[in-house]
Amino acid sequence: MHRSWQVWLRDGLGVLALLLAIVNVAGAQRNRSLQGEVDTAQANVQRGQAFANVNNSLIQLLAKAAAEGNDPAIRALLASNGITFKVSAAPATSAPVQ
Repeated sequence: MHRSWQVWLRDGLGVLALLLAIVNVAGAQRNRSLQGEVDTAQANVQRGQAFANVNNSLIQLLAKAAAEGNDPAIRALLASNGITFKVSAAPATSAPVQ
């Protein structure tokens, strides 16, 4: 009889170890899945930042072209997208000091 509870304890610990191993494998698979989602989201953020940089450069070039050429069509295009700008006075040039 004394030996019976030891067998049950040993078998119970074996089953518990097996269950913990299964939970560990399932958790590892879930972590890999989540890491894939994080990698995809990070790639989207980086792609969006690249597009934002291109958009800013394009807006600056269009604003410069509109200001330098006094082009109402480009001004209207920018304004229709909520972009306004002011043309600042050209910096005064001074004569060289002798």
